[in-house]
Amino acid sequence: MHGGNLREAREKYGREDFIDLSANINPFGPPKALWQRLKESLPQITHYPDPDSKRLTQKLAQRFGLPPEQILIGNGAGELLFSLTLALHPVKVLIPVPGFSEYERAARAAKAEIGYLALGVKGWKSLPRIDSLEERQKFIKLWQKALNGCDLVYLNSPHNPTGSLMDQDQFKLFLEIAKTSNCWVIFDESFFEFLEKEQRWSAKNYLKDNPKLIVLYSMTKFFSLPGIRLGAAFAQPEVLTCVRKYRDPWSVNALAEEAGICVLEDSAFPDEVRQKIGESREFFYRQFNKAHFHNLILHSSTVNFALIEVKDRTAAEVVEKLGRKGILVRNCDNFQGLEGQFIRVAIKDKESMKCLIEGLQSKC
Repeated sequence: MHGGNLREAREKYGREDFIDLSANINPFGPPKALWQRLKESLPQITHYPDPDSKRLTQKLAQRFGLPPEQILIGNGAGELLFSLTLALHPVKVLIPVPGFSEYERAARAAKAEIGYLALGVKGWKSLPRIDSLEERQKFIKLWQKALNGCDLVYLNSPHNPTGSLMDQDQFKLFLEIAKTSNCWVIFDESFFEFLEKEQRWSAKNYLKDNPKLIVLYSMTKFFSLPGIRLGAAFAQPEVLTCVRKYRDPWSVNALAEEAGICVLEDSAFPDEVRQKIGESREFFYRQFNKAHFHNLILHSSTVNFALIEVKDRTAAEVVEKLGRKGILVRNCDNFQGLEGQFIRVAIKDKESMKCLIEGLQSKC
């Protein structure tokens, strides 16, 4: 199940107020100018939206230095994921696991056979390094075997749910292997904006030389727009032309496009959010270590969420206990390839993280 279902939580726990750490959304909200912009834009709902979202496309083109023809706006990265998969008609899909559950749903919707590559709790850190010739050969053989017979692979970095990063040199070598295998690559960068500058590299920079590479980008999570839904796909123009045949031409409504334009206009917003989340993350890790949990292991992450391994009971029991206290976390027992008992927690404001620590410390 996806996180963030407050309606379901209210019905289950019989309360209205929650600290929602089950969905990985920027907790500090969108730029303040958005509220007035949406109010001013309300008259637009009496007209059809622009099916090409041309104004927002231009904004993203300027932001990332790409031609508008390589950008397709969608109703969140999830909607684009399904449209892309249906358009590509894959016979066999490779999914590294654990991974975002919608990859498998999209593959099954396209009636594709599914293969898996086990990464485990280390995520991309489990892959062989390519510093030496021996490790490089291990990396190549691993991917050649995994991609054998596949015509599409889903990757994401930062990785969900482990928060690990794929090394840029590893990615470049992977692209060579995928090209030899004649395999499409959908590279999901939904958590890209949460990364610090020194960690931030993008697969979008490799589109020119890799016609079978498609990059997904989410505006929902970082810009705190989950109720509006916005995302983009970056690919060669002919690929996006094909994808348009498999989607609703009005999937992006007028208010969503206006919201996207507005949040991109605030140049100070991204660094402010990264600083706040970075401070909350450091606070949480520090307080977690001070608590000296004997049966909980925190697996650190590069982004706005982290895995906690549960040793003395089931993850479901921890989720239930916290839920009764008004704290929602994600049970990871449905993440294939994640051995053991894990919960995933979003990094939010310091007060929320303090409440989580206290909730984990309580006996009942």
